[in-house]
Amino acid sequence: MQMRRTLPGKGSTDFYLTEPEKGGLSSEQQLYVADLVMDYRRRYPELMINAVWDFGMEEGDPVQGEKYSVFEESRDNAVYNAQMLTISVNHARVRKMTCEADRAEIRDIEGYYDRYADLPARYARRQGELLTQGVPWPQIENLITEEMGITRCAENLIPVGERYFADVQAIRMLENTQSIERLLIHEIGHMLSEESGAVDHKKIRKLFTKCRDGFENIYEFCAECFMASELTDRIELANEYRRTLLSVL
Repeated sequence: MQMRRTLPGKGSTDFYLTEPEKGGLSSEQQLYVADLVMDYRRRYPELMINAVWDFGMEEGDPVQGEKYSVFEESRDNAVYNAQMLTISVNHARVRKMTCEADRAEIRDIEGYYDRYADLPARYARRQGELLTQGVPWPQIENLITEEMGITRCAENLIPVGERYFADVQAIRMLENTQSIERLLIHEIGHMLSEESGAVDHKKIRKLFTKCRDGFENIYEFCAECFMASELTDRIELANEYRRTLLSVL
Protein backbone atom coordinates (compact mmCIF):
# COMPACT_ATOMS: atom_id res chain seq x y z
CA MET A 1 0.00 0.00 0.00
CA GLN A 2 1.24 3.46 -0.89
CA MET A 3 -0.74 6.53 0.07
CA ARG A 4 -0.43 10.07 1.31
CA ARG A 5 -2.36 11.58 4.21
CA THR A 6 -2.48 15.37 4.42
CA LEU A 7 -3.27 17.75 7.28
CA PRO A 8 -4.34 21.22 6.11
CA GLY A 9 -1.56 23.65 6.90
CA LYS A 10 0.61 20.93 8.46
CA GLY A 11 1.93 19.04 5.47
CA SER A 12 1.67 15.38 4.54
CA THR A 13 2.83 11.96 5.67
CA ASP A 14 3.53 9.31 3.05
CA PHE A 15 2.99 5.63 3.77
CA TYR A 16 4.97 3.00 1.86
CA LEU A 17 4.04 -0.46 3.10
CA THR A 18 4.62 -3.92 1.62
CA GLU A 19 1.51 -5.58 0.24
CA PRO A 20 -0.05 -8.24 2.52
CA GLU A 21 0.36 -11.01 -0.06
CA LYS A 22 4.11 -10.33 -0.13
CA GLY A 23 4.43 -10.67 3.64
CA GLY A 24 3.48 -7.16 4.70
CA LEU A 25 1.01 -6.06 7.33
CA SER A 26 -2.62 -6.89 6.74
CA SER A 27 -4.83 -4.23 5.15
CA GLU A 28 -6.43 -3.65 8.58
CA GLN A 29 -3.03 -3.20 10.23
CA GLN A 30 -1.81 -0.84 7.52
CA LEU A 31 -4.87 1.39 7.85
CA TYR A 32 -4.48 1.31 11.63
CA VAL A 33 -0.87 2.52 11.30
CA ALA A 34 -1.91 5.38 9.05
CA ASP A 35 -4.86 6.39 11.25
CA LEU A 36 -2.82 6.31 14.46
CA VAL A 37 0.06 8.32 13.02
CA MET A 38 -2.25 11.01 11.66
CA ASP A 39 -4.20 11.15 14.92
CA TYR A 40 -0.99 11.96 16.78
CA ARG A 41 -0.05 14.54 14.19
CA ARG A 42 -3.40 16.24 14.79
CA ARG A 43 -3.00 16.12 18.55
CA TYR A 44 0.57 17.40 18.52
CA PRO A 45 1.04 20.13 15.87
CA GLU A 46 4.78 20.16 16.65
CA LEU A 47 5.13 16.55 15.49
CA MET A 48 6.49 16.07 11.97
CA ILE A 49 6.51 12.64 10.34
CA ASN A 50 7.47 12.76 6.68
CA ALA A 51 6.97 9.08 5.96
CA VAL A 52 6.23 5.68 7.43
CA TRP A 53 7.54 2.63 5.63
CA ASP A 54 8.36 -0.94 6.49
CA PHE A 55 11.67 -2.74 6.25
CA GLY A 56 10.68 -4.36 2.95
CA MET A 57 9.96 -1.05 1.23
CA GLU A 58 13.05 0.55 2.74
CA GLU A 59 15.35 -2.29 1.73
CA GLY A 60 13.65 -3.19 -1.57
CA ASP A 61 13.05 -6.80 -0.50
CA PRO A 62 10.10 -8.08 1.56
CA VAL A 63 12.23 -10.67 3.39
CA GLN A 64 15.71 -9.31 4.05
CA GLY A 65 18.12 -6.49 3.31
CA GLU A 66 21.62 -5.22 3.92
CA LYS A 67 20.62 -2.92 6.79
CA TYR A 68 18.37 -5.21 8.84
CA SER A 69 19.45 -8.64 7.53
CA VAL A 70 16.64 -11.22 7.80
CA PHE A 71 13.66 -9.21 9.03
CA GLU A 72 12.07 -12.11 10.89
CA GLU A 73 15.25 -12.49 12.96
CA SER A 74 15.93 -8.79 13.52
CA ARG A 75 15.74 -7.47 17.09
CA ASP A 76 14.16 -4.24 15.86
CA ASN A 77 10.39 -4.06 15.68
CA ALA A 78 10.48 -0.42 14.61
CA VAL A 79 13.01 2.40 14.33
CA TYR A 80 12.80 6.13 13.76
CA ASN A 81 15.10 8.44 11.84
CA ALA A 82 15.47 11.84 13.49
CA GLN A 83 17.12 13.40 10.44
CA MET A 84 14.66 12.17 7.82
CA LEU A 85 11.67 12.30 10.21
CA THR A 86 10.55 8.79 9.32
CA ILE A 87 9.42 5.63 11.08
CA SER A 88 10.35 2.17 9.77
CA VAL A 89 8.32 -0.87 10.83
CA ASN A 90 9.57 -4.46 10.79
CA HIS A 91 6.56 -5.92 9.00
CA ALA A 92 7.85 -9.49 9.36
CA ARG A 93 7.49 -9.29 13.15
CA VAL A 94 4.83 -6.61 13.55
CA ARG A 95 2.29 -8.40 11.36
CA LYS A 96 1.98 -10.97 14.18
CA MET A 97 0.87 -8.27 16.64
CA THR A 98 -2.60 -6.99 17.43
CA CYS A 99 -3.39 -3.43 16.43
CA GLU A 100 -4.47 -2.16 19.84
CA ALA A 101 -2.78 -2.78 23.17
CA ASP A 102 -4.39 -5.45 25.33
CA ARG A 103 -6.39 -3.48 27.92
CA ALA A 104 -6.55 -6.46 30.28
CA GLU A 105 -2.76 -6.67 30.21
CA ILE A 106 -2.54 -2.96 30.95
CA ARG A 107 -4.93 -3.34 33.91
CA ASP A 108 -2.73 -6.14 35.28
CA ILE A 109 0.31 -3.84 35.08
CA GLU A 110 -1.65 -1.06 36.77
CA GLY A 111 -2.54 -3.52 39.53
CA TYR A 112 1.10 -4.44 39.93
CA TYR A 113 2.02 -0.77 40.22
CA ASP A 114 -0.70 -0.14 42.79
CA ARG A 115 0.60 -3.01 44.94
CA TYR A 116 4.09 -1.55 45.05
CA ALA A 117 3.43 2.19 44.90
CA ASP A 118 4.31 2.50 48.61
CA LEU A 119 7.37 0.27 48.23
CA PRO A 120 9.97 2.81 49.50
CA ALA A 121 8.25 3.10 52.90
CA ARG A 122 7.68 -0.65 53.18
CA TYR A 123 11.25 -1.34 52.14
CA ALA A 124 12.68 1.10 54.68
CA ARG A 125 10.67 -0.47 57.52
CA ARG A 126 11.71 -4.00 56.60
CA GLN A 127 15.30 -2.94 56.07
CA GLY A 128 15.40 -1.51 59.59
CA GLU A 129 13.97 -4.74 61.02
CA LEU A 130 16.53 -6.89 59.21
CA LEU A 131 19.42 -4.69 60.26
CA THR A 132 18.23 -4.91 63.87
CA GLN A 133 18.20 -8.70 63.51
CA GLY A 134 21.80 -8.61 62.35
CA VAL A 135 21.21 -9.57 58.73
CA PRO A 136 24.29 -8.54 56.67
CA TRP A 137 23.67 -5.45 54.54
CA PRO A 138 24.56 -7.09 51.17
CA GLN A 139 21.84 -9.72 51.69
CA ILE A 140 19.01 -7.33 52.52
CA GLU A 141 17.83 -6.24 49.06
CA ASN A 142 17.62 -9.79 47.70
CA LEU A 143 15.85 -10.94 50.86
CA ILE A 144 13.23 -8.18 50.73
CA THR A 145 12.76 -8.67 46.98
CA GLU A 146 12.03 -12.34 47.59
CA GLU A 147 9.75 -11.67 50.55
CA MET A 148 7.66 -9.17 48.61
CA GLY A 149 7.39 -11.36 45.52
CA ILE A 150 9.07 -8.87 43.20
CA THR A 151 10.30 -10.19 39.87
CA ARG A 152 12.56 -7.50 38.53
CA CYS A 153 12.42 -6.63 34.82
CA ALA A 154 15.84 -7.33 33.34
CA GLU A 155 16.04 -3.72 32.12
CA ASN A 156 15.33 -2.18 35.53
CA LEU A 157 18.54 -1.76 37.53
CA ILE A 158 17.17 0.67 40.12
CA PRO A 159 17.53 -0.59 43.71
CA VAL A 160 14.22 -1.96 44.99
CA GLY A 161 13.98 0.57 47.81
CA GLU A 162 14.38 3.63 45.59
CA ARG A 163 11.48 6.02 44.98
CA TYR A 164 10.95 5.23 41.30
CA PHE A 165 11.53 1.47 41.32
CA ALA A 166 7.85 0.57 40.95
CA ASP A 167 7.31 3.31 38.36
CA VAL A 168 10.17 2.12 36.19
CA GLN A 169 9.11 -1.49 36.68
CA ALA A 170 5.60 -0.74 35.41
CA ILE A 171 6.89 1.31 32.48
CA ARG A 172 9.26 -1.47 31.43
CA MET A 173 6.46 -4.00 31.74
CA LEU A 174 4.37 -1.88 29.37
CA GLU A 175 7.35 -1.60 27.05
CA ASN A 176 7.53 -5.39 26.88
CA THR A 177 3.92 -5.71 25.69
CA GLN A 178 3.36 -6.44 22.02
CA SER A 179 0.99 -4.32 19.93
CA ILE A 180 1.24 -1.94 16.99
CA GLU A 181 -0.28 0.78 19.16
CA ARG A 182 2.40 0.51 21.84
CA LEU A 183 5.16 0.24 19.25
CA LEU A 184 4.18 3.33 17.27
CA ILE A 185 3.53 5.45 20.35
CA HIS A 186 7.06 4.64 21.52
CA GLU A 187 8.56 5.82 18.23
CA ILE A 188 6.34 8.92 18.24
CA GLY A 189 7.58 9.59 21.78
CA HIS A 190 11.14 9.60 20.44
CA MET A 191 10.23 12.03 17.68
CA LEU A 192 8.27 14.38 19.93
CA SER A 193 11.06 14.67 22.48
CA GLU A 194 13.76 15.25 19.87
CA GLU A 195 11.87 17.51 17.48
CA SER A 196 10.73 19.75 20.35
CA GLY A 197 14.12 19.74 22.07
CA ALA A 198 12.51 18.33 25.20
CA VAL A 199 15.22 15.68 25.44
CA ASP A 200 17.66 18.48 26.25
CA HIS A 201 15.37 20.41 28.59
CA LYS A 202 16.88 20.80 32.06
CA LYS A 203 13.72 19.67 33.88
CA ILE A 204 13.52 16.45 31.86
CA ARG A 205 17.23 15.78 32.29
CA LYS A 206 16.86 16.34 36.02
CA LEU A 207 13.94 13.90 36.14
CA PHE A 208 15.97 11.36 34.19
CA THR A 209 18.87 11.54 36.66
CA LYS A 210 16.52 10.34 39.41
CA CYS A 211 15.87 7.04 37.62
CA ARG A 212 18.66 6.72 35.06
CA ASP A 213 19.50 3.14 36.08
CA GLY A 214 16.07 2.08 34.84
CA PHE A 215 16.63 3.08 31.20
CA GLU A 216 19.32 2.61 28.55
CA ASN A 217 19.64 6.35 28.02
CA ILE A 218 17.64 9.59 28.14
CA TYR A 219 16.22 8.99 24.66
CA GLU A 220 14.63 5.71 25.74
CA PHE A 221 13.50 7.35 28.97
CA CYS A 222 11.57 9.98 27.00
CA ALA A 223 10.05 7.49 24.58
CA GLU A 224 9.01 4.96 27.22
CA CYS A 225 7.58 7.51 29.63
CA PHE A 226 5.54 9.07 26.82
CA MET A 227 4.28 5.65 25.74
CA ALA A 228 3.32 4.74 29.31
CA SER A 229 1.53 8.06 29.85
CA GLU A 230 -0.54 7.39 26.73
CA LEU A 231 -1.56 3.88 27.73
CA THR A 232 -2.37 4.63 31.39
CA ASP A 233 -2.60 7.63 33.70
CA ARG A 234 -1.66 5.65 36.81
CA ILE A 235 2.15 5.77 36.75
CA GLU A 236 3.42 8.93 38.41
CA LEU A 237 6.87 8.98 36.75
CA ALA A 238 5.25 8.82 33.30
CA ASN A 239 2.75 11.51 34.30
CA GLU A 240 5.53 13.74 35.60
CA TYR A 241 7.40 13.35 32.34
CA ARG A 242 4.25 14.10 30.34
CA ARG A 243 3.53 17.28 32.30
CA THR A 244 7.06 18.50 31.69
CA LEU A 245 6.94 17.57 28.00
CA LEU A 246 3.67 19.48 27.50
CA SER A 247 5.21 22.54 29.14
CA VAL A 248 7.99 22.43 26.55
CA LEU A 249 5.80 21.87 23.47
